[in-house]
Amino acid sequence: MMHGRLTRSTLRRILFLLGGNVLLLAIIGVLLKEGSSFGDVLRRCGSDIAPIILAGLGMTAIIFTGAIDLSIASIIAVAGTVFGILVQRGASPVFCYAGCVLTAWGLSMLNGWAVRAWRIPAIIITLAGLPLYRGIALMVADVCVPGFSGNISVQDEAYHLPGKAYAGWILCLALIGALVWEWFAKTPRRWLALGSSEEACRLMGLRPDRILQSAFCAGGIFLGLAALIYITRVQAIEPARIGLGFELQVIGAVVLGGTNIFGGEGSFVGTVLGALFLYFTSQVLIYAEASPYFQDAITGAIIIGVIGMDCALHRRRKLMEELA
Repeated sequence: MMHGRLTRSTLRRILFLLGGNVLLLAIIGVLLKEGSSFGDVLRRCGSDIAPIILAGLGMTAIIFTGAIDLSIASIIAVAGTVFGILVQRGASPVFCYAGCVLTAWGLSMLNGWAVRAWRIPAIIITLAGLPLYRGIALMVADVCVPGFSGNISVQDEAYHLPGKAYAGWILCLALIGALVWEWFAKTPRRWLALGSSEEACRLMGLRPDRILQSAFCAGGIFLGLAALIYITRVQAIEPARIGLGFELQVIGAVVLGGTNIFGGEGSFVGTVLGALFLYFTSQVLIYAEASPYFQDAITGAIIIGVIGMDCALHRRRKLMEELA
């Protein structure tokens, strides 16, 4: 059943996450030590969570169509390498920022083109891209950075402004744009329609291949902004290590937010709330002084558990619809 543009199950997930986030914030407030400020926790949240939310918005658009992009962490590694090389060559900060964003957007577009041109499922194309792009990042760094020793140092603070000074503003503007676009534009509805039935899209006179490419295009824009913030927060860019596990956090936030991993259902709001839920969960464990290994295990268990449960529920619902 639909309520506006959201299904009943998506609305339930949004309400659940709203309550869960409020509860987690209350627990953080209780665990705060004397001298710590709850306002500082909220201010730090914006810059900490911005890359996950921005990449999650892009991933949501792609998953709406029934596709997925597993290579986003490796794409960030390539974008970061390009950024670092430009810094090393003395390019202006704005030029370096643009190079980072455009690299991420271009590789996302390339993934969409490959899925369309070769008629291979996106999960296969992007799974292959995961080691491919990281390998390309390492090769490019080795060729273009004299004496490359595994990392590219970026010490000048002028190159860190997006990640350290403006992350919250970038996130807010992108989020407002995404929510307005989701609510009023036709394109997000077409992504959902494609995820629900490719054949129905054709019967309606739509072009599934163009709809899919537009999702990867939007995903690339958001991923480019995520890469910009992610890269400009670190002092040393390590192509072999940067972003490891990032794709799991992003996909976990998207599915936790109620987006159907098989496409055709979900919302940007849910993705934002899902990302916040995972972040606040990790903060509770930190303030509770849990072991770092325990923190990773709990976060991973939540992500895997939610994705597994989501897949099982949607398979069951699909089977019931086929039997009806």
